[in-house]
Amino acid sequence: MKPGRNDSCVCGSGKKYKKCCQEKLEANSRQPVVQTKPAGLASNDAEAHFNLATLHYAQGKFMLALNSIIQSLKIREEPASKSFFVTCVKQKQFGEGAAFVRQNMVRALTEPWGIPAELAETSAMLIKANPVIEKCAILAIKSAQKRLSAQDLLSQVGLANIAEDKLLRTLMCNTAVCDIDLERLLTTCREVLLDAAVTQQSPVADTTNMLDFYSALARQCFINEYVFAQSEDETRKVNMLREKLIEALEAKIPIPPISVIAVAAYFPLYALPHAEKFLAGPWAEAVQAVLTQQVSEPLQELQERAGIPRLTNIDDEVSLLVQTQYEENPYPRWVKLAPAANAMTVDDKVRQLFPLVSFNPMGDCTKPEVLVAGCGTGSHSINVTQKFIGARTLAIDLSLSSLSYAKRKTREMGLNSIEYAQADIMKLGSLERRFDFIESCGVLHHLADPWAGWRILLPLLRPGGFMKLGFYSELARREIVRTRAFIAEQGYGSSHEEIRRCRQDMMAARGTGNFAGIFRITDFYSTSECRDLLFHVQEHRMTIPEIEAFLRENDLAFLGFEIRADFLQAYKRRFPDDQAAINLAQWHTFERENPHTFIGMYNFWVQKAA
Repeated sequence: MKPGRNDSCVCGSGKKYKKCCQEKLEANSRQPVVQTKPAGLASNDAEAHFNLATLHYAQGKFMLALNSIIQSLKIREEPASKSFFVTCVKQKQFGEGAAFVRQNMVRALTEPWGIPAELAETSAMLIKANPVIEKCAILAIKSAQKRLSAQDLLSQVGLANIAEDKLLRTLMCNTAVCDIDLERLLTTCREVLLDAAVTQQSPVADTTNMLDFYSALARQCFINEYVFAQSEDETRKVNMLREKLIEALEAKIPIPPISVIAVAAYFPLYALPHAEKFLAGPWAEAVQAVLTQQVSEPLQELQERAGIPRLTNIDDEVSLLVQTQYEENPYPRWVKLAPAANAMTVDDKVRQLFPLVSFNPMGDCTKPEVLVAGCGTGSHSINVTQKFIGARTLAIDLSLSSLSYAKRKTREMGLNSIEYAQADIMKLGSLERRFDFIESCGVLHHLADPWAGWRILLPLLRPGGFMKLGFYSELARREIVRTRAFIAEQGYGSSHEEIRRCRQDMMAARGTGNFAGIFRITDFYSTSECRDLLFHVQEHRMTIPEIEAFLRENDLAFLGFEIRADFLQAYKRRFPDDQAAINLAQWHTFERENPHTFIGMYNFWVQKAA
């Protein structure tokens, strides 16, 4: 949608693109925030508004960018404009566009317009702007040392009013809710659901609306792997209810929907004996969605598991520990991916990501062989396969639980060019296949020796091939390291119950600020991701000088970091002599000055010498 640098601007002025839009941008920046149409910009030209939005965003004027992309979407919806809308709303600066954002966030989560997990924080902010839920959030803050009681909640706002928030219901069905106040609210709502199921009395008259809300809550609990706290009284009640449910299944007697939903909010239904019998009866649509998630799909994964080949033995001590962790907690339990962008050649993708970097083109490679080393639950393998024209992908992982999840999701998306297999990266030296592109993000730093793992992958890459790596940053993870030390000192275990207990203790200390940075990380809000973040059995962290030394020793060319646009622009302002952004010594300086730059990981591309 964006024209080339030498093209005339799409707004029809006849001026060159960059100069024209820059003039409009400067003019617009002097106007009130509600002004989104610079002089000379056609009101019905979606592309012009889109281009102006990208320029606003590049200059850090996020509210103006949002206003412009909203104008573009109102004129005509395009995949690129929907995706850029998501980019803008993640900045959480809405201004006059707040109503449009909330109205369209449900679509952005369900269609989806972007990765739902990346919209969790913005969605939570919008949900808490609802006056009813805002009251609950205030109560949650005031009662930081203990959970809200159901009586306190219902007497002041009413559960039916909470259940009416469509954005809340949508968020719960599509990704983990990443907000402490909402977690406390939903934990209390779950207790109300359990009591309603035990007494077989709905707390409100509108049972259909409440069933939709309760079903969304049960789906949320499955997505976050039952990370919410529960009292001993709740445990006693839900165990009793579960036994009644099992008896009803065995006797083939009718089961109240609310009982199914309540148990599903505390335990995964597929773990119950004869769970497949749930699928026989007619259910309301909301209940059926829970059964699909918690019975049908897990049964499909068990079938997929049996057909996954093993390429290598797994007998390394650390590899076995890591395998056990991910068999117990496949990571992450994602629901939807962002829409696939137009597939392109590997060369074109490099040019798109790093337009100012020189590299050796691969040439006519329209069917690249791809290796995803450590594919987890499949989001990486699906993403990279959709990224390249004609890609044929081998995706490996230690965990059969993760691989079976990945196979099911891949089949759902209609992809047949991904081959999944169980293997240990440390044993891949025996693999005879060679690849044009290798991706291993968030994996090597969990090996006993990450550098040895990287060296094993290098011979598998063809000369001139590309590699994308992801490593934890020593600087960025300092607060995580401190929290891991706290966990070790306090003696928390890594079981499901211990992770829940640790999280509750940390949240009780919220006002002290000790864990403020941890609470902003989305991984904190589900069991498998929290375990990966704070309880992992093996973790290394790297520095940029270490990475640079490895690249030099192994004749690898650094092409650039995949990083947020605002960080990239900040780096270029700090080091205007390196507009290609490939000077690793200067990146090291930048990171020391801005330690949270790589809070996710160092995600970067390299090329092997031809």
